[in-house]
Amino acid sequence: MAAGWERLRRRADGTAGRTAWLSGTAVCALLAIACPGAAHAQEGAPGIAFSIPAQDLGSALTRFADTAGLRLLFPSDLVAGRRTSGLSGTYSRDAGLARLLAGTGLVYRFTSANTVTITSPQAQGAAGSGADWLGTVDVEGDNTQQVVALETSAGTKTETPLIDTPQSISVVTRAEMDQRGVQDFNSAVAYTPGVRAVDYPGGQGMPDIYIRGFRAIDQNANYRDGLRNGFNNYDSDIEVYGLQRLDVVKGPTSALYGAGTPGGIIDAVTKRPTATPLHEIEILGGNYDRIQGAFDIGGPATEDGTWLYRLTGLFRDSGTQIDYSPDNRIYIAPAVTWQPNANTSLTLLANYQKTEKGGSEQSIPMANSLFQLGPKISPSLYLGAPGLSSWNVENTSVGYEFKHRFENDWQLVQNARYTHSDVDYASAWGWDWPIAVVDNKYFNVGVQLRPKVSDSFLIDTHLSRDFQTGPVAHKILLGVDGGWYNASEVRTNSTNYNSINIFAPDYNFIYTFGRPWSDTESTISQIGVYAQDQMTLNNWLLTLSGRQDWARNEEANYYSRTILADYGFTDEVVAANYSAFTWRAGLGYKFDNGVMPYASYATSFLPVAGTDFQGRSFKPTTGEQYEAGIKYEPQGWRAMFTASVFQITQQNVLTTDPVNVGYSVQDGEVRSRGIELEAKANVTANLDIIASYTYLDTVVTQDNANDAGISKVGTTPSSVPHNSAALWAYYTFHEGTLDGLGIGAGLRYVGSSWAVMNDANGGQIAIPGYTLVDASLRYDLGKLDQRLRGATFSLSGTNIFDTEYYTAGFYWNSVIYGTRRTVYASLNYRW
Repeated sequence: MAAGWERLRRRADGTAGRTAWLSGTAVCALLAIACPGAAHAQEGAPGIAFSIPAQDLGSALTRFADTAGLRLLFPSDLVAGRRTSGLSGTYSRDAGLARLLAGTGLVYRFTSANTVTITSPQAQGAAGSGADWLGTVDVEGDNTQQVVALETSAGTKTETPLIDTPQSISVVTRAEMDQRGVQDFNSAVAYTPGVRAVDYPGGQGMPDIYIRGFRAIDQNANYRDGLRNGFNNYDSDIEVYGLQRLDVVKGPTSALYGAGTPGGIIDAVTKRPTATPLHEIEILGGNYDRIQGAFDIGGPATEDGTWLYRLTGLFRDSGTQIDYSPDNRIYIAPAVTWQPNANTSLTLLANYQKTEKGGSEQSIPMANSLFQLGPKISPSLYLGAPGLSSWNVENTSVGYEFKHRFENDWQLVQNARYTHSDVDYASAWGWDWPIAVVDNKYFNVGVQLRPKVSDSFLIDTHLSRDFQTGPVAHKILLGVDGGWYNASEVRTNSTNYNSINIFAPDYNFIYTFGRPWSDTESTISQIGVYAQDQMTLNNWLLTLSGRQDWARNEEANYYSRTILADYGFTDEVVAANYSAFTWRAGLGYKFDNGVMPYASYATSFLPVAGTDFQGRSFKPTTGEQYEAGIKYEPQGWRAMFTASVFQITQQNVLTTDPVNVGYSVQDGEVRSRGIELEAKANVTANLDIIASYTYLDTVVTQDNANDAGISKVGTTPSSVPHNSAALWAYYTFHEGTLDGLGIGAGLRYVGSSWAVMNDANGGQIAIPGYTLVDASLRYDLGKLDQRLRGATFSLSGTNIFDTEYYTAGFYWNSVIYGTRRTVYASLNYRW
């Protein structure tokens, strides 16, 4: 069975036990709703296109579970030696499974909307009486092969259906990314409610994400395979071709993951070895001279399936809409799984990624872009120094995931990863303040050299078990995780600037550099213990989580190596120790028709670097969220609908010290209120729909006036729109002349947002909203000619009408051009 695709369980008798809870009280409420009428019946469900050839029954059931999105349970020896004649055509899940099992002598029963028990007629009585099966096989359909995911471990660290999680979680599956032709991280989350991805085309390259109004970058919100990613904040860009899915967990997650932003986290799950042979190669080309090749190969390495492997790779040579700004990449990710028995698996994961981008901030004056006053700057103009300003990153990691189920039914899971990042970053930036075009012709550009090297080691270990205490079912989780991080960075400013003629740029100039102005080393060590209990009593679901963290942060400033030594500065090391307890509680009631109203409360913390006037280290910021919502998973067809309302408050935010000039105190506060709506559905066998809407009211509620007497109270942080919405539809033809053709189209609306505030006068300029149109087309060439079976042609485009739009720049009077029209064509072959 494939790790990540199937899970093998040996079920043993267990006895009820007592557990110790980590933290105290829980605040819970129930949201009353008017429930919909009767749910869809199985026979009324839309059909699904199956193409399963004659083969052994076990492999066929795995294929069926993937395609239908079902969880199949059956005794491990039941399918041994049995074969099926296969399944081809469009069927409901009920009818399809009946046809697949025809002639095998086996029967099945839906025990829930998405779970099926398969037995022999002789065993039905035993199964119905509640007897346990030793060696039961649990084949779970791969969520990522469908646009609609129904389960994730990101929100609970246990495999939990989304409908049973009292928290808003969005999942971007591999199928969705393939439908939309996703090529980068920003595009992957573009249709997700509550998420704003800021475009920096041709520039620095790191994802800049806002979740529920709060900036969510680097290791505080960026995860890979359940562990933090991006301690070196320049290396957090992840190659989406290597991903199986993206899990977006909304709201505070500190109760399980430790320090983090109050808006939430994004966990990128990489591809894993498969039990089913997989061979894929792809060639892609597009505008800006993009050429890309990729491969994805995997399957059993031994006949008995004890060893599995997967090798994923990508090579790209590409320009961007900005002159002298490449988007080049090498990505290699080998993975090996060892499964000696049904209870144990060890997966080794490695990753090498090298990226080359342009390095320029590309913040341009509003006067010469947004307002069109005077000469307009071209969207392709490079405001940097070719051959000098650049953003080059090499990232290497190796890790593992170990799972073992003990005889007493406790399951152990351990993840670990070591990462080394080497960043060669030379940033080009506007020299003038405020930045402006000089004499309606020249733009002054300086360069800062800022190489950064980092190492990190992370490990997370947890035990989980299901058991009963009277009428209450428990899923208990006990865990401990730790991390060590070290990073060194040197920053050196150019001693001169150069003036670029914006109409006829001539980059034939020289920059000079003196001694560094900053030479720092950061070391963080962290450990956390956590516990969780997911309780079920009839239709009631209660989740309680708590966590205690301890950490030490050391910041070394080597002033003796910098220009500041001339002013009497000497080396210093500032150390800060902190601890924090965080918790969450969520309560839901799951109606029989698939509707679950829920309410939850969660807290978070995030360390803050620096000291106040008295030399005391700053306390971590704290966050708390109240959330209420409704989830609906229809019975009989694959869909998930979610509506949520929330309020997040972040406290201990840095603001101006009103007494001591040049220092900060922690009197600030930011509040974000919002509404999120999301729908993902396989409406019919042909049609998939994704829809989302977000309303955000994010404001600064407490802030001290700065030296100019300006307070931010009542203002909205830059880049956070009040309204955003998205709609995607994808239609696949399964018969007739157009058989094998898939067509998709989407709309993305981002409402107006604010630029960075002018601290001198409190001015803040509104950046207009925009609507973008995306489209894609895929054709199975095997429908044209059987000799081309396995080959697929794809065409995809974003912003296909080349709408000109802007996002907030780095300075109060600046903006950045949004991503122009991009079109990609690819040829994919699978065998």
